[in-house]
Amino acid sequence: MFNDDILRGLYVKYDVTCDKLVCNPQLMSKFAADYTAISSHVVEPSELSHHLLNIRKRGEANGGLPRLLRN
Repeated sequence: MFNDDILRGLYVKYDVTCDKLVCNPQLMSKFAADYTAISSHVVEPSELSHHLLNIRKRGEANGGLPRLLRN
């Protein structure tokens, strides 16, 4: 259903932790709109939030979200 490669790319581009992203409705709506624009798959922000939290649990080594680099 979701393209995890696109999600990982957007996640890195946004450079915001998953927790902060899913807790900010305005930012999550923009993230969902950007995902839709790239993937042509219309998705609700709540569905996308749920999926992001699930793939975060996988860990980067297992195809989950990458760790964001902090300076």
